[in-house]
Amino acid sequence: MGNEEPPYDFFHALNLHFQFAEYIIVIDKPVDLKRSTKWIDFVKHLWQQGYVKLLFYTSYNEKLYHKIIFPEIVIEETLVEHYIFIRGSFKNLYGYPVRVAAYNNAPRSMLYVNRCGKHVFAGFYMRFLRAFIGARNGSFVPVLTPSDSPGNCTLNLVNETVDVCADALAANPAAFSLTHGFRIASANVLVTHAKPLHSYRYLTAPFQWSVWACLVIYVLLVVNFLSFIGWLRSGKWEFSKHLLEVFSSLLFSGFYLKEIRGRERYILFGVLFIAGFVYSTEYLGLLKSMLISEVFEKQIDTFEALVESNITLMVDPYDKILFAKYNMPEILSPIMELVSFETLLEHRNSFDQDYAYILFSDRMALYDYAQQFLKHPKLLRIPIDFSFLYTGIPMRKRWFLKHHLGRAWYWAFESGLTRKLALDADFEAVRVGYLSFLITEHVEAQPLNVDYFVMPAIALAIGYILALLSFVIEMTAWRIREFLGCKKATMTSTGTGCPGGGHVDVD
Repeated sequence: MGNEEPPYDFFHALNLHFQFAEYIIVIDKPVDLKRSTKWIDFVKHLWQQGYVKLLFYTSYNEKLYHKIIFPEIVIEETLVEHYIFIRGSFKNLYGYPVRVAAYNNAPRSMLYVNRCGKHVFAGFYMRFLRAFIGARNGSFVPVLTPSDSPGNCTLNLVNETVDVCADALAANPAAFSLTHGFRIASANVLVTHAKPLHSYRYLTAPFQWSVWACLVIYVLLVVNFLSFIGWLRSGKWEFSKHLLEVFSSLLFSGFYLKEIRGRERYILFGVLFIAGFVYSTEYLGLLKSMLISEVFEKQIDTFEALVESNITLMVDPYDKILFAKYNMPEILSPIMELVSFETLLEHRNSFDQDYAYILFSDRMALYDYAQQFLKHPKLLRIPIDFSFLYTGIPMRKRWFLKHHLGRAWYWAFESGLTRKLALDADFEAVRVGYLSFLITEHVEAQPLNVDYFVMPAIALAIGYILALLSFVIEMTAWRIREFLGCKKATMTSTGTGCPGGGHVDVD
């Protein structure tokens, strides 16, 4: 090409694509690149657009030139070997300011004032960015955002008021660039731990309802069988007495079957003894273990159970937009409630169990870390992953250090440094009070409340119902026997009437 004008139109047509490519500009006509203001301005323009791998070749004298950005922009002669060694590198920024969006989004980014009154910029991603800038002798310039929502990061990158954000965001090519994605982030729903079982339900907890149904059927069959045998032998239908005998066998408290004679007594005694021994031993063993280890309601471990529990799922505007784009489960839509970012943090950081929350894996680890000393965590994740996406550190699209930051981030992951940074960030978030270690609530003797009397009241009600049922059955049996006796007497003698009816002879 000639030396009239630098190729601005060519790079403008690229529209910020191919920023990491190598560009060789061949100049045919004689020009002093070292002193040419328009070519130096051209190099500055490309650097501001993110194109940093430039090599100039002057064909008229067969020389190579490369650019130097820091400490000032110059073009100087070079050799191929030297260019290959230094191309696109920025090992020393000479204090060049790097603007970083700063806001609270623990554990990724945290802002606080230490004991000495100094403002500290900490967190997983923030400390990595500060180390990256410091290693290249740049100046860390924090830019505070109006709120702590990640949406402010996107807005600042679009407006190019910051160069990079200390956060991890999903891809948004229209707004910003990302470091290379090398791991998949997934979201989970955080829900309340199952509530402790009410004291009055402990007596029914050892067995499932199918076992209790079998037990009721067993009691009814045995009681009716004993009553039937007693009726055949003595003509009496003593349902209530035999019901107490069966209950005594199940409680393993002693029973006699005095009304049953002959070999039937030994057979029935053996059946009741074995059934009562097995039932009472199993029941008492399970009940004791439950009283020692505590029993809880069924844990919410599916989205269907979460919807049925009628627990509200809190999301902020940024997350709502994100999940709408990255496959939010449709079943969760009816229970979602849109709240401000500040309201969400207030409830989530206080471990409010009246709501459910959506968290990605790194933030989920922070909440697990804060609950590590609890006997039973307040909030648990539903073991269903969704919204799988590649995340990275968001950067301004024209930033010249994009490639370098992406490579440094990959090396940090490969070496295990990111894991160490994550653990340190969790510890720091708790240390500075963003979250606090939760402790198991102190258990002490409490005055008896209404719950203590629920089970005795239920037992008393069941006893009255069984007594009434036994009374009705025995009265019905007595009435049937009296009716049959009267009918038989009437058939043998027409002069004798039954009580309450029959024949009356009139002269």
